[in-house]
Amino acid sequence: MECHESLERISEYIDGELCDTEYGEIKVHLLSCQNCQNVAREFQMLHEKVQQSLENTPVPIDLEQRILIAIEREQQKVSKQRVITLIALVMLGIPLLLLSPFLLRIVHLFYSTGYAFWRIKTVLMMLLPTTTSWGIGVTSFFLTVIGIYMIRALLRGSRFKEVSL
Repeated sequence: MECHESLERISEYIDGELCDTEYGEIKVHLLSCQNCQNVAREFQMLHEKVQQSLENTPVPIDLEQRILIAIEREQQKVSKQRVITLIALVMLGIPLLLLSPFLLRIVHLFYSTGYAFWRIKTVLMMLLPTTTSWGIGVTSFFLTVIGIYMIRALLRGSRFKEVSL
């Protein structure tokens, strides 16, 4: 083993993080290289001083709680950043979508379809007796309400509820 390889792994050697083979190779190298022995000795002294420092430093009682609070705050920041990013994307994307020929065709299709259904309903209401017209109107109302509740139920199980404003 050469010095540069030994020096790269000397910290792991001192911490006992090497496998037996690598540990043995570095140990053999240290026996034959005075320069690497000096570096290893300095690392060993530094390691011992850090260990002593950690043993002499008391751990605050509320450390775990403070860490959890910091994590929660960071998650809230990330959540707010997501919402802001979503709003910015929507604000930037709306003009592009409104000017899109594809979207204009879809809007026109919905308008044409809705207008056709409105005309058919109007003609049917004029031609049918009043009680039948009322029945169609009430049925349409209830179907609309049921449709709204079905859409809300579908959205409750989706991932969209993660974004809260």
